[in-house]
Amino acid sequence: MPIYETVCILHPELSEARVKDVIEGMQKTLEQSQASLLQVEEWGMRNLAYDIQKQRRGYYVRLEYESPPQTVKDFERGLRLSEDTMRFLSVARSAPSDGQSPIPPGGFTDRSAGHPPEASTEPVQAEAHPAPSAPAENAESVETEVPAEAPAESESTETAETQPDSKGEANEE
Repeated sequence: MPIYETVCILHPELSEARVKDVIEGMQKTLEQSQASLLQVEEWGMRNLAYDIQKQRRGYYVRLEYESPPQTVKDFERGLRLSEDTMRFLSVARSAPSDGQSPIPPGGFTDRSAGHPPEASTEPVQAEAHPAPSAPAENAESVETEVPAEAPAESESTETAETQPDSKGEANEE
């Protein structure tokens, strides 16, 4: 049977007892539908990247299970109809997870507090860019396209001297 993973975001205004009931209900639904649960993780209350149903926070739950595809469709239908679930996402996995949670133990940084995420202590290697050794071929073609002949300054001064002024007389300086 294929392995699936579903992450649900529950409404933040649910009481702790109600959250536990919802999670147990999800587990019972899967077990009754020929699914075997591999892992259930409660990630707790987290800030959302954007508002969902006018809420800035949500209670995250991750379920990993092995089941037939029809069971996933029925499970998602139940989540869609539930008022307690704000969002969910189910994905098929090629293999079960190694037991390591994708959420770090300290959790994500609270964005509302304005704290930056902790910097990694591992050195970051910069990407190597090749240094330009010769000018690009296109640069030469651009230079040749510039017109070589420009009007000389002497020609422009001669035309200015012989132009008539407003009275119609030639002006020579």
